Amino acid sequence: MEKLTVMRFVGDHMILQRDTENKIFGRGERGRDISLCLLQGDELKEQVKGRTDDNGRWEVTLSPRSASFETYEIRVTDGESTVCAKDVLFGDLYHISGQSNMELPIVRTIDPFAPHLPKENRYIREFRMSVTNCFDPDAEYEDFLDGKWDLSEGAALMNMSGAGHYFAEELFERYNIPIGLVNTAAGGAPVEARMPAEMLYSFGDHNDFLDKATKPRYMEDTIEADRKKYAAWLGAIAEKDTVSDKIFSLEDGFRPCNIPFYFRDDKDLKDFNGQIWFRKRFTIPDDAKLEGDVLLSLGVMIDADVTYINGVKVGETGYMYPPRLYHVPADILRHGENTVYVRLEVHTSRGGFVHGKRYCIRIGGRIIDLSGKWEYIAAGEAPILEPDVFFQGLPLSMYAAMTAPAFNIRFKGLIWYQAESNGNAARYPFLFGEFVKMYRRRSGYDIPVIFAQLPNFADPLGDMPEGSWAQIREAQRKCLEIPLTAMSVNIDLGEGNDLHPINKWDVGKRLAYCAERLIYGEKDTPAYIYPVSASVKGRGEAIIHLNDVSKVTAPAHMKKFTAVDEQGNSFKADAVLSDDGIRLCWDEDAVPVKLRYLWENDPDSIELYCDGLPVTPFEIEIS
Repeated sequence: MEKLTVMRFVGDHMILQRDTENKIFGRGERGRDISLCLLQGDELKEQVKGRTDDNGRWEVTLSPRSASFETYEIRVTDGESTVCAKDVLFGDLYHISGQSNMELPIVRTIDPFAPHLPKENRYIREFRMSVTNCFDPDAEYEDFLDGKWDLSEGAALMNMSGAGHYFAEELFERYNIPIGLVNTAAGGAPVEARMPAEMLYSFGDHNDFLDKATKPRYMEDTIEADRKKYAAWLGAIAEKDTVSDKIFSLEDGFRPCNIPFYFRDDKDLKDFNGQIWFRKRFTIPDDAKLEGDVLLSLGVMIDADVTYINGVKVGETGYMYPPRLYHVPADILRHGENTVYVRLEVHTSRGGFVHGKRYCIRIGGRIIDLSGKWEYIAAGEAPILEPDVFFQGLPLSMYAAMTAPAFNIRFKGLIWYQAESNGNAARYPFLFGEFVKMYRRRSGYDIPVIFAQLPNFADPLGDMPEGSWAQIREAQRKCLEIPLTAMSVNIDLGEGNDLHPINKWDVGKRLAYCAERLIYGEKDTPAYIYPVSASVKGRGEAIIHLNDVSKVTAPAHMKKFTAVDEQGNSFKADAVLSDDGIRLCWDEDAVPVKLRYLWENDPDSIELYCDGLPVTPFEIEIS
């Protein structure tokens, strides 16, 4: 006898989309009558009935209901068993998805030295499932494999999507209705990861990979191969390592260095791969109270670290991106001299301690600076360690379990923060457009789509070609040609040295402005300003027409415009804002075919604003 179940999305604290029908399904013993009751207290508000089919599946549909803070209970029964979901609300429900900057939890967005704390709100709720890869070409899950609803309170709030929560917070404050979020974001996932195999094969871009990845045991065999590779790499280091077992008592053999620094800038370390120890001696004054919360901040390291103070392990991180914020037991510290040790693993000859981050220890209200002079000693060198296969960064991986189940839920909109992993800017508008068409077709309605344009970023690894993120931003801007879409501009919200900037409150607020304009029809939200056309006005002169120049502010003379000729050569163009657009001038001998604004990965200043928000960077052809 099959146990009565209901879709995993249905649970305590759920938010259902208001003013529309909501489909609810589950499983049970075949041929059984199913009854779903919607109650408010002891009052029955609605009862719908269904029956399990020959496969044991049942489905019913709830009638539309208005948004309310009055809670409901859902009871599903087959006459013998009953499944309940309590504290259910009707409000606006959003699917939030994309990459790590949407996945990033609030706890990762809080600077402990200058915290920006979110507001608790039990009427903002998030359903999040764990990242699950699947390369079965025929798989498509109707329901999420795991996940539960959390309220925006306490520890659960800290683990909610930062961008998602602040988006919901803005909408809640404006409309005073419950806001629900279904979070399927996954770090490093390109848009192709959200597409089914049949669709990907039709593009022809990834056929060889798909032929390999869709074979049985692809993931299991790949994981095992990566495990053996890493074990062999560590083994090669261990054979040479004569320092790690005595590092805390070792005095001789260290060399000086200054942190932060990148290995590429040091002639002795620029080609280093392997494990290397760093240490820093620091003094705690006698009047410091060694109690309470002690925080060690060691910026961001490339790649993995294990960190100790006075020989006691205080933290470790297995890859380069997270900030190294380690809470230290106060009882391992002592007045006078202390030593912090870092064992750093460098995998691909690009080690380092990222500039612009904080290196210090906070003891109570006292901050002791740890930047500057350190010492290092190599434990053992090894060849470059090829990265493990990052499954969620591959085509198809996020479709079956992380995307398809959302087709069965009715949403107010899709909120999307993604594009960092799609390096081919020219291809992105097509791919994203095909994804949106597929999503809408499979969902059965034209879901509004709002996406975040990538912010400024310079890449501490030094791998990013100049202008590459400018190209991606322009590709995203072209995605606005897709009907019923909006884009938030975030060119001033990044951190040049961090792929995961912490300011997600403004990101969320700007995404909410887009929703207010696109979905709710508000006229008083900040306008989206964009170029309409560009034309030559004479030798060495042109004008860019905007959709609404009257709303734009700018400095008297602008320096962030460039012109591009037929050969792809770019040159500076001076610009001024006028009543009919932006007037540009340049050397008379040049013949440009395109004009660009803010065409940089990490611009140091913004010049065009509208309603206090930056105008999108852009490229436009001269007509």
